[in-house]
Amino acid sequence: MAGEVETRVGDYVDAHADAMVGFLQTVVQSKSLWGEVPALEQCGALLAAKMRDAGVRVERPDSGTPGAPNVLGRVGDASTGRRFLLCGHYDVYPPSKAWSFDPWSAPIRDGRVYGPGSTDMKGGTTAMVVAATVLAALGEPKGGEVVVLGVPNHFEGGEGTRRAFDQGLKAEAGIICEPTDLDICAAQRGILYMDITIKGVGAHTTHETVGVNAIEPVIPIIQALKSPAFARPNHNEFGAEKIVNIALVKGGLRRCLIPEECVLTVDVRFAPSTNAAAVLDEVRGLLADIAAGQKFSLSVEPQESCVKNPRSPMNWVTGPIRDCVAAEHAAFRGAPPAVSCHPAWPDTPVLIERGVPSVTYGPGSKYCYWDEEFVPIDEYLTAIKVYASTAARWFGG
Repeated sequence: MAGEVETRVGDYVDAHADAMVGFLQTVVQSKSLWGEVPALEQCGALLAAKMRDAGVRVERPDSGTPGAPNVLGRVGDASTGRRFLLCGHYDVYPPSKAWSFDPWSAPIRDGRVYGPGSTDMKGGTTAMVVAATVLAALGEPKGGEVVVLGVPNHFEGGEGTRRAFDQGLKAEAGIICEPTDLDICAAQRGILYMDITIKGVGAHTTHETVGVNAIEPVIPIIQALKSPAFARPNHNEFGAEKIVNIALVKGGLRRCLIPEECVLTVDVRFAPSTNAAAVLDEVRGLLADIAAGQKFSLSVEPQESCVKNPRSPMNWVTGPIRDCVAAEHAAFRGAPPAVSCHPAWPDTPVLIERGVPSVTYGPGSKYCYWDEEFVPIDEYLTAIKVYASTAARWFGG
């Protein structure tokens, strides 16, 4: 049942919903592609200006990406030393060529805002920024400070989030505002990006007795990595132990030359029941079996970004933060949220590792990326309400 806080927040959001949706369209139209520093900075400046104009205290500290600083907003009473964190990113993946309309036009159709990154995760990031402006307008929270952290480089393994904590950011609890279908994702998979290098022997096409083709072993490697013995489908409560994507294949020099080297890039999403080291050891065992007695050699190494910023999994989070988000969701949606495991990799484990109990909760599909991506407007508006009221309630509101 909604209380005074929920009523005030809900009424305010409902009264300003059109403007809030319009701002989401503006943010989605910003072409803040992963790695495009000037565009990322433009989007960061847009988010910062929205909060600053509403009376939120805004800083732009280093994110680890020169030229594109983090966006750090603060609202509420800082004197208590108590802080609650809302965190999200605004770097997005490039759209495919299959869209049937201009991807950056951000049209509204059937109650949805369309555009690249509308779900992953401009819906959630915009919602948390707008939630900060709602709190400022309502004079909340009174017992502590809400910190809103927007990062331009999540796809670097949570680089901006890690950098903020390295600079001294602290909080009692937090929400990562990634898309979850408005489920509470209290667990998530980890990631291991690997490069498998195949070494053969270069030669002319006609000199097969000398050449050893480095591309052909890709076939048994893929078969081994996609086999049930490796992926272990229906493994436990999280589903398959591993989700395997053969992401990139690079090899060969010219059409008339037997390729001497090929690199296979593989993305493995593993359940909390295992870890990156175990997955890497298992892959090395598979490769040793494939290369045994052959004229080619195989090696595998984790990509540098996974060494610098490990994407660890997260087992079930329980306790006050999960309960608080669930209560606020139920107040606005009329029923408790589902609790699930996120299949992708939000920054939530980074917060957990830094001592900040957190869950993932946000608007849009947890499967993140597809042609003609969209975020449902009703979920976006609900997220604004839940973020604002959870933050106010956290401090005893």
